[in-house]
Amino acid sequence: MSGEGKMQDSMDMEIDLKDLVLMLWNRKWTIILCAFWGGLLAFLITFLFVTPLYTASVSMYVSNNDNRSNSTITTSDLSASQSLVSTYIVVLKSDTLLTKVADKLDNSYSVEELRKMLTAESIDGTEAFRVSIINKDPKMAQKISNYIADVAPGDIVRVVKAGNVEVIDRAKLPDQADWPLARNTAIGLVLGILLAAAVVVVFNMMDTTIRTVEDLTKYYELPVLGEIPTISIAEAV
Repeated sequence: MSGEGKMQDSMDMEIDLKDLVLMLWNRKWTIILCAFWGGLLAFLITFLFVTPLYTASVSMYVSNNDNRSNSTITTSDLSASQSLVSTYIVVLKSDTLLTKVADKLDNSYSVEELRKMLTAESIDGTEAFRVSIINKDPKMAQKISNYIADVAPGDIVRVVKAGNVEVIDRAKLPDQADWPLARNTAIGLVLGILLAAAVVVVFNMMDTTIRTVEDLTKYYELPVLGEIPTISIAEAV
């Protein structure tokens, strides 16, 4: 095989695990530096451009027992209540209900803006469901959630004409923001490490410089007939 062919083979070589670990270890400070800058960049972007958001929630209970004089609740009532939860959540996000909430807020938010803030879900598959509002202002998140608790029970029953809705818990003022500062910083660190490691591997694979006898025999499979030793100036004198 010609020297050029051998050279091409050397560029296409596979790096074994031991070589890979040694390669990365020799460039550990480069990788650490890239991890630092990746984490710092992610931290600054999150700190400067990502707005902290607050979540306030109300919980409600769905009952299928329309007759308030009858206190007996059967298994079929519970099953029907669970099936009503999904319907009630759809009504919660309707224009009609959210318009009433917007009116209570003096139309400081549009119906579409309120809908984007709102999430609703069944609580562990039970007859209860949770309505949450996400807003950059914790007081506003609490206010909107409680306005929904005021409007929703009567409006939902009026539309669906089945079951009852009772408020379990009203919204409390959230004291902690949903701010992904730590998570994004960690992601930046990991991305910095991966990027640096990838660059180190690529550059080493593209580097065809022969530095040792072992490199020559490994990449070119040529017999070594002799080796010129390195002689320092002091030894030469």
